[in-house]
Amino acid sequence: MYEILIVDDSVLDIDCILFLIDKYKLPLHATTAVNGQEALRQLQAGERHFDILFTDIKMPLMDGLELSRETRRLSPDTRIIIFSGYNDFEYAKTAITIGVQDYLMKPIVPADFAATVSRLISAIEEDGRLAEQMQKRTRLLKSHRLLLSVNNCLSKEEMDAISDEYSHLMLLECEEEFFSQEALDFQEKLEELLPFTFDYLNLYPTRSLIFIRQDNEARFKKESYLLSAAQTISLSAGEEYGRKCYITFGSLQGRASISQVYQRLEKKIETRFFFPERTCLLPDNSMQSQSVSGHISMDMITDDLKLKDYGSLKQHMEEIFDSLKDEKTHSLIYVKYCFTELMKELTASLPPTARPDLVSLAEQIYTSSNITQLIDMARTLMEQLTSVSEAADKDNLKIEKIKQYIYQNYASPLTLDDIAAAFYISPNYLCSVFKKETGCNLIKFINDYRLQRARQLLLTTEMKVHMIAETVGFKNTSYFCQRFRDYYGESPESCRQKETRI
Repeated sequence: MYEILIVDDSVLDIDCILFLIDKYKLPLHATTAVNGQEALRQLQAGERHFDILFTDIKMPLMDGLELSRETRRLSPDTRIIIFSGYNDFEYAKTAITIGVQDYLMKPIVPADFAATVSRLISAIEEDGRLAEQMQKRTRLLKSHRLLLSVNNCLSKEEMDAISDEYSHLMLLECEEEFFSQEALDFQEKLEELLPFTFDYLNLYPTRSLIFIRQDNEARFKKESYLLSAAQTISLSAGEEYGRKCYITFGSLQGRASISQVYQRLEKKIETRFFFPERTCLLPDNSMQSQSVSGHISMDMITDDLKLKDYGSLKQHMEEIFDSLKDEKTHSLIYVKYCFTELMKELTASLPPTARPDLVSLAEQIYTSSNITQLIDMARTLMEQLTSVSEAADKDNLKIEKIKQYIYQNYASPLTLDDIAAAFYISPNYLCSVFKKETGCNLIKFINDYRLQRARQLLLTTEMKVHMIAETVGFKNTSYFCQRFRDYYGESPESCRQKETRI
């Protein structure tokens, strides 16, 4: 249904137009005015957008030509039809200058009125289709550009430019496929929920990324604002879609690129395997890690040990050491207590046969004379843990065999549980070690390989696109086309046609 504003100082003429709209069943909702000033007030009020203005010329207070000028200024895309009993060339010439689409003479011929209005409605519909196509193309180009930035596939200048557009990233992940099935609906839901501007990127069926724009920066001086937004998203995903959604976020301030921040968030989101009760996973530099009073939380150390991320473990331990050395308010008892808790965590991660005696360690801690002795003890235990773990990794972890398994089974609906079961390891350990050894997220590795195989089939066979999608492991053809376009910057059909022309 389209909106039409009918303006005439003759009530009889207005009734005639309303009759014709009803007679020809034109898809129009009519609003009327008896002079130009009344019509202008309705335009200025902005309560509804008028698709068509149908106005007489000669009216008191403001004539139709002046009203048409004001309409063109206030609503450039409104179509204008003038109808008048004055067959004057000057009126017609002025109307053309203003941008009036049509000019009808009184008395109005019903068939001419229906044809003119129908022609304008068709033009409005065509403009809408073109605008929708342009908007869709713009979204696709933006998504491709964002995906390139996430994968660090842009030049430094391009990376800096795109990073300057955003202040924060927010990573969303579900345990089951969600974002491919509910992608558009969920994106619209986010636009309703979130009180800030953002761009949205669907990465995988289980993962998406929100790019929060710079124009919201003033709102995010407090981390609690972002945490509240994350909790709102998680709650909505659970209540309205029945999905558990894990969320973490990070700032793009400083020199960190989108790719670097994404890698940190990706690493943080993987800790959901160990903390299923947490849906909002705060970044390591957040209020979860250290309170304002300087008291140290062991959460970071626990996370690092469970993920076997010894690089982060070393970094976080050194931060704890620096905090305990520099903070003058800590008592000696408190410092020794912190080291005792740290030693417990480190010792528990060693194989039973390699664990030192905790009673003996506690005695050494509480009889030490300075913090340097405690730091040396902790570093020695950490080095022992690293050595034992590296030796175990060499015996147990077969990354190349995992890749071969993926190459042989990519067409099947692979899950983390399937792969982990094939190698007798836990899914969380599989994800963590695969990322550590290859630098690539396991799910991304599988999807990228599927897309690469799909491109080979496009260029070397005449299989239809939907058959190729199914062959390489994608259940949904539309989702396959979307992922292919994000990865290669063009649709499957365009890829095949381009290579054929070459």
